[in-house]
Amino acid sequence: MADSLPTRKSARGRIPNKKYSIDASEILHIPESDSDVAAEPVPIIDDFDADEDFESTKAAEEEAEDDEESIATSTGGSQESGVATPVEVFEDALSSASEPDLLEPGDSLQPVRSSFITSSRTKVGRRKRPDEGMHFRGIPAYEKSKHQHMKFLFGTNPQDMVDFIRGRDKWVQVATLPSRVPDEHGCGGMALPFCYGQGSRSAEASTDWDWYYDQGGNHRMKEQQRAFSLDSKDVSNYVSWSQREHSFLMGPYGNQRVHSLASLETLSIKEAWSSTSVQGAHNKSENVPEKERNGWILNAGGKVTCLDWAPNHPGQIQYLAILTNQSPSPSTRQSSPFEPSEPYSASLQLWALHATKMSGSEGMMDMTRAPELLQLLCTDWGALKQFRWCPVPRETRDADEEGTTFVGLLAGVWTDGYVRVLDIQLENAQSSPSIYVKYKGAAFASRPPDTVCTCLTWLSATGLAVGCANGFVAIWDIAESILSVSAPKHMDSPPPQPTLLPDPSNPATRPWFYHSLHHSYILSLVSTYPSQSHFLVSASMDGYLRLTDIRNPIADFVLSPRSRMLNSAIDYHPYIQSFMHSEDNDYFRALPLRRFFSVIMFGKSEGPVLSTAVGKVHPCVLFGSADGTVLATNPMRKVLSFKQMQYQQIWFRHEWVPKAQPPRNEGNEGTQGVPSAAAEDRHVTREGMSRITEGYKVETVDYLKSSKVKLKGRDGTVLATVYEEESGVTQVAWNPNLHCGGWAAAGMGSGLVRIEDLAI
Repeated sequence: MADSLPTRKSARGRIPNKKYSIDASEILHIPESDSDVAAEPVPIIDDFDADEDFESTKAAEEEAEDDEESIATSTGGSQESGVATPVEVFEDALSSASEPDLLEPGDSLQPVRSSFITSSRTKVGRRKRPDEGMHFRGIPAYEKSKHQHMKFLFGTNPQDMVDFIRGRDKWVQVATLPSRVPDEHGCGGMALPFCYGQGSRSAEASTDWDWYYDQGGNHRMKEQQRAFSLDSKDVSNYVSWSQREHSFLMGPYGNQRVHSLASLETLSIKEAWSSTSVQGAHNKSENVPEKERNGWILNAGGKVTCLDWAPNHPGQIQYLAILTNQSPSPSTRQSSPFEPSEPYSASLQLWALHATKMSGSEGMMDMTRAPELLQLLCTDWGALKQFRWCPVPRETRDADEEGTTFVGLLAGVWTDGYVRVLDIQLENAQSSPSIYVKYKGAAFASRPPDTVCTCLTWLSATGLAVGCANGFVAIWDIAESILSVSAPKHMDSPPPQPTLLPDPSNPATRPWFYHSLHHSYILSLVSTYPSQSHFLVSASMDGYLRLTDIRNPIADFVLSPRSRMLNSAIDYHPYIQSFMHSEDNDYFRALPLRRFFSVIMFGKSEGPVLSTAVGKVHPCVLFGSADGTVLATNPMRKVLSFKQMQYQQIWFRHEWVPKAQPPRNEGNEGTQGVPSAAAEDRHVTREGMSRITEGYKVETVDYLKSSKVKLKGRDGTVLATVYEEESGVTQVAWNPNLHCGGWAAAGMGSGLVRIEDLAI
């Protein structure tokens, strides 16, 4: 027989076959005698001094600390460090301003310190604490107990806790609206935030304004603004209101009457409620007493886009600035929100309201003197998108000119992309009730390259933070900028340097802070002034709210839960150190400063929230929504304890309906669809009629019930209500002055503005 062939073997390694079993003891490798033998305790080693591996870990940590020190010494932006400072980023962007994609969101990033990176090795038998060797941007742990809840909201500083307890004892019993004077126990009334002491306020009122008085900032601003008066016949290009009257229903429920107001006309709320009879439910006339309501209704002439009270006015006259929607003429080229527009005429209204001076009624509205338009600020820089008065207190000095009234510093963002600061002053002995003033220049004006300014907020008397369309935030020192620019010698001379493109060699146009905080358009900015001005909250088109510490913007920041609906209505509440905001389902929420990533619900609106205002001398909050409702509430009750009953109340409700249009005659439009001459008017608004109802009761907030009320279609799709644009309450604001802190103003899409003293 032939020799057998050799056996063929595989070159792969042998793998044991899988073995299946249902015996738990066999799977866990438990011996059969395990139940009879006592388990030996596992020794816990507490001393690792002789462990070579741990010693090497300690050496690595010491080396990391040395690297941290070397990195910290090289973060000044020098050439050796390779890290760009905000100034260098700004100069690099300016050097190639024609390249729109030059500034990427990560250009200003700095290396993270190595102390943030810790070893994951811990001792056996000892649970590692979360705060060892780690960097926290808030409170490291959260325990839902009453004892720990206050620490998570207000920190461990005893002074912060004392300030909060004083505010709690004073206002926790306030349900919805503030009271004018405190009761016999000291509860209620008006008071500044206790975290903003009298010492800090006095120091800001004196030293923070030295640049304005002692260093000649007031004279420099007056020279560079080049303001002059206009005749009434020359104001037609600057007015933004329609000449038509606006009609609305107002008065006691069941007996409302029709009132009509032309542009810039006013009506007393007391006059609208002068009827002494109300039609009963069974068509019977019931006599009711006349209601005293201190307030006014005025017609601003167009959709109100921004309004703000001027602070630092303890006298009888209170100033309210109102901005209405302003569109360019049809001949002006339409521009994108991400690029500057062509210059065109626009204006801002400055109104004056009067308070009583009788003993015992200080701070109440004087109903014998109607609001009057004191000044119309005219500019040729495009439409004014947003403005803010400087909130820092100011003392009157001898340098103030006699015969003039200092209203305040007004910072604004115009559609030409620039941010400007104006010094608003009024002549006391004016011959006419209204003055039209044209501003040809500004003492401070700047714009970052390749982008436009979108929003702003004040950080101090000299610090101004501005959000940009590219997601960057810039902060300027306006005192240094104003004092470093020379004024023009003649009225017809070219504008000063700040109105030109930024120049890195000129400190007037270069911000000291320029960082990328978002990846898209910034909608709004809010600072934590007056308590902690180094914190900044920004809302962007990416759906996030970002809390940033400007002292270290790369490491110290935190994001809120993302929202699907873009909402720029946000304000800071200094009494509870939280930010007031609304979420997608129209709930009111508070975002604590120390736990910004968590939310506390405290109210509910029927429509999307368009505006938010926090009281400056009391804790009450106003929310204006798209359905025309203005809600008032005190979030302090819910923030302190989740089990507290929360209340809210409707101040008033505004409804607008369009006028019935006649059938369209298609033959008159032509084959090309050319619009009529009336449609080309830049001030044409839709005709309609409004109705204002009030007198609503205080209601409790039922979160479960409101969350279940959802309109659904036949296929199960959740439906949303679309309201008329003119019905929405676009702006709300509280008066920041102490004796008039109960005054509130609400601007509507129809052009009406309601101003009322809500103090009880």
